Amino acid sequence: MRAARKVLIALLCLLWVAVVPMATNAQSRKELEKKREALDKQIRTTTALIEQARKEQKVTQQQLQLLESQIQAREQLIRTMNGELRKVDERINEDQELVESLRKDLVTLKEEYARMVQFAYRNRSAYDRMSYLFAASSFQQAFKRSRYLSQIGQQRVRQAALIAETQAAIEARLAGLKEQREEKNRIVSMEQAEKQKLAADRNGQQSALVTLRKEEGRLKETQRKQQKQRNDLDAAIRKAIEESVTKDTKPKPKGGTTGTTSSPAKLDITLTPEAKELNTDFEKNKGKLPWPVEKGVITSRYGKQAHPVLPGIVIENNGIDITTEKGSSVRAVFRGEVSSVIVIPGAGKAVIISHGAYRTVYSNLRDVTVAKGQKVDTKQVVGTVLTDDNGSVAHIEIWKITSEGLVKVDPALWIFR
Repeated sequence: MRAARKVLIALLCLLWVAVVPMATNAQSRKELEKKREALDKQIRTTTALIEQARKEQKVTQQQLQLLESQIQAREQLIRTMNGELRKVDERINEDQELVESLRKDLVTLKEEYARMVQFAYRNRSAYDRMSYLFAASSFQQAFKRSRYLSQIGQQRVRQAALIAETQAAIEARLAGLKEQREEKNRIVSMEQAEKQKLAADRNGQQSALVTLRKEEGRLKETQRKQQKQRNDLDAAIRKAIEESVTKDTKPKPKGGTTGTTSSPAKLDITLTPEAKELNTDFEKNKGKLPWPVEKGVITSRYGKQAHPVLPGIVIENNGIDITTEKGSSVRAVFRGEVSSVIVIPGAGKAVIISHGAYRTVYSNLRDVTVAKGQKVDTKQVVGTVLTDDNGSVAHIEIWKITSEGLVKVDPALWIFR
């Protein structure tokens, strides 16, 4: 009887392990699988862009940055796979321990059942049962023996059912273990393949770096031109945004002097009800905005970073650079109104879209398909990416208008990851 209760508890534990904790485990596994799929997609996109760059038959800085992005994605993918393997191992170990426990309980159940069968065999005839009852020393004892005989018959049936359930539970768990081991082997194989590809990527990166360092003079000149273009773009964006909002430019006279000087202009961020709603909606979608291109890889991130080739040179990026396919369309990340279309000599065109107190900037465009004052929807095409010697790179920035001035924010924190 004690063994039966123990097995019932074990079977309940099996159900608990299979449903409750494993639901959390399964959710965690699902998240890891989703992350792995996203990284796989990113790597496929990067690989296609690298192959496209190689067709030009020359090594570029953009190709090197693509390889760096590829390496980072593969390293992250391998870490994700390791996480999946740990989850699979945890489940396998838990199931193995449970199966061993159930097997021990099954032995005890069968031993108890054998004793019940032996007792039933010894008292199989009506005469034997009657003898057992009449051998009682009192009526009360005879009654108890009668009830015992009835209960033991019922217990034997329950015991047989419990044995069958325990055997079924063990078989089901063993089948699950087989699937989990197959899944583990599949992930291990994928991980080994990714490690080999990672080694090849690192070799390719080193080779590209050696080639590019031989062209240090050309790269320094390119860096000088790009820095000027960045400065020109920054000044043009700032001017366009400031001109699009009302400024406090009232002169404040200095005491006793006939001349006047203007105090530092502060931007008027008074928004219309429509602009307030747009501003709120834009902020609510932080981290969920769609990518400005259908396919692409971030090859240069926001903020200060070392030059990928030239030692000692630091690049400050006011936004993010997304390498994409030649001729790709660039799309608005959120609905709004085109506040400016500007031209940057040597660096194509740029579109600025207003979202309340925020402005999204799309630059390095070959051509533009929208006009100033035009309302645009989320994912509406605003232009085509410009392709130059460094590849096809869309540059995206996000600015915020505050009472103290203009603030740049990291676009990577706003687009869907």
